[in-house]
Amino acid sequence: MISAKFWSYIGLLDGAATPEGCGRLVESLGSAGEADVRQFADDLVEAVRALTTARHQSQAVWDVSEPAAAPALPMSDDVFLYARLAVVAAGQRTWQAVLADPDAMSGRWRVADAEELLDVVPAAYRRATGLDWDDDLDFDMPLAGDGARAEAGAAGGKWWTWYMCGHMYDVKAERDEFDDASYALEAAIDADPAWRAWWGASGVPDLETYPFYTWEAIPKPRLSKGRKVVRVHFGFDAAVLHSTPVQNLPRLAAEHQRAMLGYAQSRLGLPDMPPLPSPEER
Repeated sequence: MISAKFWSYIGLLDGAATPEGCGRLVESLGSAGEADVRQFADDLVEAVRALTTARHQSQAVWDVSEPAAAPALPMSDDVFLYARLAVVAAGQRTWQAVLADPDAMSGRWRVADAEELLDVVPAAYRRATGLDWDDDLDFDMPLAGDGARAEAGAAGGKWWTWYMCGHMYDVKAERDEFDDASYALEAAIDADPAWRAWWGASGVPDLETYPFYTWEAIPKPRLSKGRKVVRVHFGFDAAVLHSTPVQNLPRLAAEHQRAMLGYAQSRLGLPDMPPLPSPEER
């Protein structure tokens, strides 16, 4: 069921997803908070999916900027998506008419402008939370539930982790011994009940960290949050990595893991972190 509030927000577009209209929508939606942004995203996906039928896709559509004698736009996947978004942007009455009668989709729409609507949710989410959006707006496929993953895990044993660390390197920055220490610590954190309980306060199933080791200027850390995963990207100095003696690499790995976990803690307002697993526990 698409909420009445969704159509109230869509009304801010004045019938088309122009940059100006989308700007008004981002400001209003972002000021309302995270819950409204997520509900809007769900409603937008549902409204577009409702128009995903073979009859809707078979209609001839033009962009309003096209000459009268121009051929219809080739109904590629992108064009079909933008056409459906244009119908939604036109407002509830227009959407209901096209939903009830697919032939009503044939005609001129602001197809090119409609792509702007795809940027509304990420921009509003950033305004509402200060975080990056990390959920796909999947307009054509049913959203995958958590049930399948839980059933598979119960049937065949644990095949995912709540904590994953994927290292990225500049050229010639990688050190195998450091990776070995980091992955051992990652596995220990993932298996530690205290750390699992700590992450449980986030309300998101999984955490992925991506340390990046560079010889160049170190980028600022960033965090994106979705319903199922939080991703942290964090830069480190490759020169420090390569000047550290082999015997001290486990300590450096612990420092870097704690820095990334601490960043997630500060951005998400999580409780104090438990101690890292001791070497004996790894």
